[in-house]
Amino acid sequence: MSFLRTYAEGRVNSALMDDRRSVTPAAILDLGKAGLFGLQVAQKYGGLELSHADAYRVIAQAAVMDTNLALIAGVHNAIGVTPIRVFGDDRTKAVVLPEIARGRSLATLAVSEPGAGSNVQGITTTATAVPGGYVVNGRKCWISLGAWAGHVNLLAKTTDEQGRPTGLSAFLVEGHSDGFVPGPEAVTLGMKAFPQNRIDITNLRLPSEALLGAEGQGMAVAQSAFYGGRGMLGGACVGVMKRCLQLTGRFAARRHVATGTLLHNGRVQQILSECVAATRAVEILVHQVAHDLDSGREVSPELYSACKILATELAFRVADWSVQLLGGRGYLDTNVIGQLFRDIRLLRIFEGATETLTVYMGSVISKEPRNLIELVSGRYRAVGTMELLGKTYDRLVAGLPASDRGLRAALRDKHILASVTGELACWGLLSAMTEYTAHRTGTELDRYTAFWAGRQLNDRVQQAGDTKRQFEVLDATFLSEQIATYATEIGDVQQSLAGEDRQLDVLLSRP
Repeated sequence: MSFLRTYAEGRVNSALMDDRRSVTPAAILDLGKAGLFGLQVAQKYGGLELSHADAYRVIAQAAVMDTNLALIAGVHNAIGVTPIRVFGDDRTKAVVLPEIARGRSLATLAVSEPGAGSNVQGITTTATAVPGGYVVNGRKCWISLGAWAGHVNLLAKTTDEQGRPTGLSAFLVEGHSDGFVPGPEAVTLGMKAFPQNRIDITNLRLPSEALLGAEGQGMAVAQSAFYGGRGMLGGACVGVMKRCLQLTGRFAARRHVATGTLLHNGRVQQILSECVAATRAVEILVHQVAHDLDSGREVSPELYSACKILATELAFRVADWSVQLLGGRGYLDTNVIGQLFRDIRLLRIFEGATETLTVYMGSVISKEPRNLIELVSGRYRAVGTMELLGKTYDRLVAGLPASDRGLRAALRDKHILASVTGELACWGLLSAMTEYTAHRTGTELDRYTAFWAGRQLNDRVQQAGDTKRQFEVLDATFLSEQIATYATEIGDVQQSLAGEDRQLDVLLSRP
């Protein structure tokens, strides 16, 4: 931690990296030497072998230093290293882990495709069995570190030599293999120094030993990466939230208005109180995930999902409030918070968008609420909170529109129900967790955080009680027709003025 603070002070220029859309090359080398690319790799392979709690704290501190560098380290450690640590055979670990633990090779995961983002089952990349291995064809997109990675965990649908499907499988691919070609880098809104690439895969030949785990075990490999990533993202969110509030609090204490300093303005105190409580709530949530993992306790998918959803949503809310409270200064990109605001926006989409995860979480809980009940009522002893969630869900189901509205309408209402259910579950879990923590610690901050989280839950319960508000939406056909009228009202302008000519002159290019 002291290394990161010292390094950030004298060796990092986030604004310069943001302008250049690239991290300083020396930073990758320096972080590698310091062990940040082998946070949880065993010491026998050259890693630091940190606990989850310590690894998340390191990522939080790295996010304070620079969000791009934090995400590079987080992605590498979570979705790059984890599948190799968990599913790689002894030979693979002995050869690959020492390379990636010291940053001599970066690692990542290639799952997303143009037609398959969060829907892993929609993957179309194929790996066809041939004597001694596989031939892979397909395309991946939005691959973090895609052009930089020396090792890529690749998901593909496997088929046997007769073309019969054998499931979803994972492979470890060397980034410079023939037939594995990174495409253009995406021009992103934030995290500009954090590369995202398309990867074209054409007749890539892989040996049988490139399999991670067994054939057909690809979903388990992907989940190990995604779950690991959610804790790392939560840690990064904690760091960004604290840095935003550190700067905002400093400004509020110094900025004088007609009634005194901003910090003594009641409305500003109200906003900062909510932001500080949100930060503490996310910290408690991330700590709980880390504690469970370090204790050998299985972390439920619901807890992982709540960590990803709430950490990223609340981090963005805190960053947004920080920009707002700084007024004109907040909108200046030179004042740090503007870049943090742009950068943290990605995390609401990255590794599963909030809306997708919330609907999925709600769908799972509707079918099998046992894990949520065990967490809220059993572990955190919030029986009243669980009863409130149950009654609210029952009212939602009872308020569903008549089932004779047609298949599409029923499917739409199902999605809305799942979304509301997932959101309620997240806040119910956070309320129970913060209340339990407040009873244990007794600190003023934790008591206020529990009060704040309970209020957030009650607000959402009241909203959910208005079933007409929840399910009454405009029909898809009407929406499309209405939006189509905008072409008449505002035109349909698409800029076509050419920018810089980056094409190689025809007289210089290959024949």
